[in-house]
Amino acid sequence: MREACGVVALLTDFGTSDPYVPSMKGVVLRVCRSAVLVDVTHEVPPFDVEYGSYVLLSAYKYFPPGTVFVAVVDPGVGSSRRAVAIASRNYYFVGPDNGLLVPAAEDDGLEGAVVLNREELYWKPVSRSFHGRDIFAPIAARIACGAGLGSLGDPLDPGDLVRPRLRVGSEKVGDCVRVWVVHVDRFGNVILSEGFGKLADLLDIRVEDRVDVVVGTREHVARVEEVFSVAPPGTLVLYENSFQLAELAVNLGSARELLQVSRGDPVLLCKRQ
Repeated sequence: MREACGVVALLTDFGTSDPYVPSMKGVVLRVCRSAVLVDVTHEVPPFDVEYGSYVLLSAYKYFPPGTVFVAVVDPGVGSSRRAVAIASRNYYFVGPDNGLLVPAAEDDGLEGAVVLNREELYWKPVSRSFHGRDIFAPIAARIACGAGLGSLGDPLDPGDLVRPRLRVGSEKVGDCVRVWVVHVDRFGNVILSEGFGKLADLLDIRVEDRVDVVVGTREHVARVEEVFSVAPPGTLVLYENSFQLAELAVNLGSARELLQVSRGDPVLLCKRQ
């Protein structure tokens, strides 16, 4: 378990035009004056836990080891859902127990978790509708200033954490591999649920090979390339994106429009013989 480095990184669906984010930052600084505050994003679509977990999974590893992430996409605020803090091999994650934190924590190597049930550590008075400010922010600040995980609440078996909605990984289907769409970016690029390196090993593919891309009853052919821009305009390309995930893109076009896919859709990939 890595010692906290003093950086607190915030990810929410709050936007930036309301007082929610600045009040969270204020509480962090009231509890830990030396904290360094960084915004990951506050533009997660409202209530979209799956997208928030994708952003956190993609971005966390580029922060200094010991960073404390406060992630709040929390449509269940005020209900019976738990507030938790998780320690991974190199980072800390604080937020609701709704699957938002788990993909990133497991990717880094989840080492421990606690339920945040020590009310004396909360910011008072506690609002039933704003745990980001009154529970998650002060707890993250305490971690950033050196508090141990065990001092923040009762231990929680990591296996009891709510499983993420974000589907990651892949499964073999004969000689093919099934993956899922985890995100479609603003360029229409289709990000898949498996790392490119593992997918390449499973399919035994390399640059200049061809892959059949099957979505429902529709079938397309993609070229395997190091980057989409080396292919002629309009060509479907399978490549490793900047986060080491497998991605389908159309050079100067939209893979989403070509494939007619959205997040969560299964995609079957088969090496073309």
